[in-house]
Amino acid sequence: MKKSELTKLIEALKDDDDIDETISKSDLGKALVSSGLTLDNFKSKLESDSNFKSFMDSEKDKHLQKGIDTFKTNNLQKLVDEEYKKQHPEADPKDTEIAKLKKQFEDMQKESLKKDLTNKALKTMTEKKLPTDLVNFIVGVDEDSTNKNLETLEKVFNSHDEAIKTEILKDGTYKPGGQGGEPTEEAVKGQINSAFGLK
Repeated sequence: MKKSELTKLIEALKDDDDIDETISKSDLGKALVSSGLTLDNFKSKLESDSNFKSFMDSEKDKHLQKGIDTFKTNNLQKLVDEEYKKQHPEADPKDTEIAKLKKQFEDMQKESLKKDLTNKALKTMTEKKLPTDLVNFIVGVDEDSTNKNLETLEKVFNSHDEAIKTEILKDGTYKPGGQGGEPTEEAVKGQINSAFGLK
């Protein structure tokens, strides 16, 4: 059937005529029916012919992939951005500035507390004749931890002093009641060095 024949066929129809019925009675409709290209035949071929089904599946896959690619191009980034904004809402600049000032204030408080703890620890260490060079190792995060560190340091030095005294008495250089005379400076240095394991 030529286009001119189809145009004449359509022009001859009235507004309320059924197009399907008219085409099925035409030469085109008769040719389609005789060739077997009906919807039922198409469905039957799709179920029975594996090559035909494979071809149709590949065409569906192409169409589906094209749809996915179009979706990605047109919509995916927008959806990802919207979801990201939901999960990571942007902070108000005022909130950011408040958080920054709050952190600065907390840092200043920590620094002030550290200075106070250091001064108290230095005073206590001086009173108890502990080496003040160790103050940075003694100061903790709060007063309780600093006091515990001071107690530990005091115990360590007291036990160390006792060990030195015991070593000196064991050495036999000290005689009570002045019987051995005053030890010389060299003797005292030697005792201290041997107590600390120095040469």
